[in-house]
Amino acid sequence: MAEQVDVSKAVEGIGKVFRSASAQLIEQVESVKEAAKETVDKMAVKAPDAYEEAIADYNAAFAGMSDKGLSLLRQRERSADLIEFVELLVNSIANTPKSFETSFGEIGDYKAEFLDAEEFARKDLEAAQRSAAGAGAGFAAGAAVASVAPTAAMWVATTFGTASTGTAISALSGAAASNAALAWLGGGALAAGGGGTAAGGAILALAGPVGWTVAGATLLASIALFAKKKFDNLAAKEEALAAVKRNTASVKSDDAKIDDLLQKTTTLRVELVKCYGQALPYFGADFRSLSDSQQQELGVLVNNTKSCAALLSRRIERDVTDG
Repeated sequence: MAEQVDVSKAVEGIGKVFRSASAQLIEQVESVKEAAKETVDKMAVKAPDAYEEAIADYNAAFAGMSDKGLSLLRQRERSADLIEFVELLVNSIANTPKSFETSFGEIGDYKAEFLDAEEFARKDLEAAQRSAAGAGAGFAAGAAVASVAPTAAMWVATTFGTASTGTAISALSGAAASNAALAWLGGGALAAGGGGTAAGGAILALAGPVGWTVAGATLLASIALFAKKKFDNLAAKEEALAAVKRNTASVKSDDAKIDDLLQKTTTLRVELVKCYGQALPYFGADFRSLSDSQQQELGVLVNNTKSCAALLSRRIERDVTDG
């Protein structure tokens, strides 16, 4: 009988242990569930910010456009080098038609316009960097201008043009030069957020915050977030949001145009390489001693060279925005 009592007590004790452990486990599970619920609630409270999403969309669009712009610059530089080789070949051939000379005069003009735009961008970027490093330039201005690579300035200048609406940066000093340096980067586009800098000369004809992100997408984001703090009311924020979206649409439109020009430039350059290779055996020949088909080959070479050169100076017409 005593053994039965001991067994009953033991079973009861084991039951208490299991019940206690089960209760603790339930409490732990409830705690985890409660913590998870709090986490979900916190995540739900912070809804995605439409302005930040718009900035991210803009940055992504610009990154794609910038990549294509750099690719276009490289293709054009290769085209310019190839044109020089073609010119050397044609000049080595005696008694070529007068039309060849006329065509190469036009080809030279196209090539010079492209190379001049590159040089303009390089020199004026250097002037902008010197101005930003001088007195009167803020940290953001200095960082923006200093971080711009020459290739970034050159692809922008050769793609969109070097139209100047004011005095060149190199002719300015002090605060005016700092403002011009910012305008060179398209800084005035953030006027909707309180950061416009229209003074001085906007060297590159860029509407929208395109120029800011030449120096890096993060710079635009930081400026935009800083500007967001200045929004006094919902209407101001909505206005800024609309401005960013307009600029994003403009960048995407530019991207499509640059891509089209890139494809045309690449196709023509590849064709010109082929024509040049076929005509190389005629180096130093007399045009009059060549067969009709050989003379026609040279004529096609000159025409293709002219078409390729014409694309060197082709500029992208940007859509006008209200931003």
